[in-house]
Amino acid sequence: MYPVSQAENLVQTAYRNAMRDADTHRKREAARMLDYFNDVQLPYIKEQLVRERTEPERYNPVFLNIVKKIVKRIATVYLLDAERVVDGKPEDTAIYAEIETTAQLPSKMKIGNRYTTLLGTIMLRPVWRDGKMDLDVVTGDVLDVVTGDTPEDVTAVLVTFDRSGRNEEIEYDLWTAETYQRLDYRGYILEEQPNPYGVIPFIPVFSHTPTDTFWLPGANDLMAVQDELNRRLTALSFTADLQGFGVAVAKGATGRDGKAPDLNFGPGQYLGLPEGADFSFAAPNAPIQDILNMIDFLLKQAAICNGLSAASMSTNPTAESGISKLVGNSELEEQRRDQIALFAGYEQQLFAMFRTVWNVHNPQRQMSAAATMRVDFYDPKPVLSGTEQAREWELLMDNNIISPVDIMIERNPDLTREDAKQRLDEIRAENQKYRSATPDFTPSFGGIQNDFNTANQA
Repeated sequence: MYPVSQAENLVQTAYRNAMRDADTHRKREAARMLDYFNDVQLPYIKEQLVRERTEPERYNPVFLNIVKKIVKRIATVYLLDAERVVDGKPEDTAIYAEIETTAQLPSKMKIGNRYTTLLGTIMLRPVWRDGKMDLDVVTGDVLDVVTGDTPEDVTAVLVTFDRSGRNEEIEYDLWTAETYQRLDYRGYILEEQPNPYGVIPFIPVFSHTPTDTFWLPGANDLMAVQDELNRRLTALSFTADLQGFGVAVAKGATGRDGKAPDLNFGPGQYLGLPEGADFSFAAPNAPIQDILNMIDFLLKQAAICNGLSAASMSTNPTAESGISKLVGNSELEEQRRDQIALFAGYEQQLFAMFRTVWNVHNPQRQMSAAATMRVDFYDPKPVLSGTEQAREWELLMDNNIISPVDIMIERNPDLTREDAKQRLDEIRAENQKYRSATPDFTPSFGGIQNDFNTANQA
């Protein structure tokens, strides 16, 4: 274990980091970004209205979630789940297949890719929970990290647990390579024990390779555009009401004090005006089209600046279709290659961490230290017609690049290779049985066809 003074220093360093104003702001911003992505934007629009409008209650908040739309379209590492192949003993393959299932690895890694694109930095935590392996996607709103000489050199991780919203009930988990500690809201140690894994069981995941800071900026540009879009859409809704209903105007009407009276009226009510007075509705000259043009500009520029085409934000559903259009953009393809290069490494780190945690909790059924893993990421293909697809498969089979098993799996990705082989055997047997019976039906069909032709001639 660390000497007491060094352990205490790490505790206090992590706690001070958690309490600093800069880190508090970072956590709040991370929470706001997660809210925006997950469609929790109305409270923020209402706060904005209170700050900017004299009568905020008259406005109906409106938003369209472009943060989620664009993040999901540029976080493309896991369009389909990656194929993970364990090289080792059969037991190693079986254990990791079990981990993939219990930890819900396909969905968790897709979320991790999206949250990394959104926030810039997250952490993955393999954890033994309720007798099985699980995977936590831990975000910056609950994290504080102490690093060494480089951003990737993580020496301590502090996780905040705020289950009730009351400061005095907040607790922290502090992990170092040597110890695990649970702290109260003042930073006092409630529980301490040796770290059973010998390493910090967290894997930092970055949107791009960090150079000088652990916390990378995320989709801040999208957040700014989203705020402006929300402001404009809400104002547009309010303006449309005024423009649609018009404003009542009374000319020449005076009250007893000689001033214009305050008239209250509605449908079905009688309005009496003095002689010579005039009443009408005037339509405000609101710049609705200018607002719409601005919204359209913001949407398309947000897309272009993130590697998408302007057509991807078009209201015309035929402007762009299918994954083939998405990955056909050269800038987006380059972004995806960069992401895959990073996540290939994260997958390897995750495999090693899963093995470490699993072996500690399963001493009678351990993964071998020599086991390795290969990962193959799904490669999107252009959408082909049925004839084009058949020709491509035939060409690939003729050149011994794929087999019918690969085609069966491509048609149904849920099949394992063994399932695909079994299904192909069943299809072959059915074809041999029923195709051999085809001549028996031919005369009958021919006779029916001849009768049909004879009837037509008659």
